[in-house]
Amino acid sequence: MTATTTCISAALILAAGFTASAQAEYRCDAPPSWVDRNACQAAEQSPTALRRYVQTMNTLRINVSFYDYVNAQTAKAWDAQRRQAALQKDTVEASQKVASNSQR
Repeated sequence: MTATTTCISAALILAAGFTASAQAEYRCDAPPSWVDRNACQAAEQSPTALRRYVQTMNTLRINVSFYDYVNAQTAKAWDAQRRQAALQKDTVEASQKVASNSQR
């Protein structure tokens, strides 16, 4: 009975330790490796660039997580980029309207 209890307790402790270590950790404050530096540069560009980089590294069996390189500041920058792109798109569409496109 005590051996079983000990085994179950050990398994629970290991599971709790694994769960605690699985939290995303922002790695761009002081990137420790070339992989992290490149991921941070991709994150500065766009979420698409970061996603592409993460997928490439994971294909090469280098374990990289998307959310390790995103913080609130990065998310705000991406939102600003998205708003700016939408504004530019609306401006271009408005300037490309011609008289022949209007209803008669």
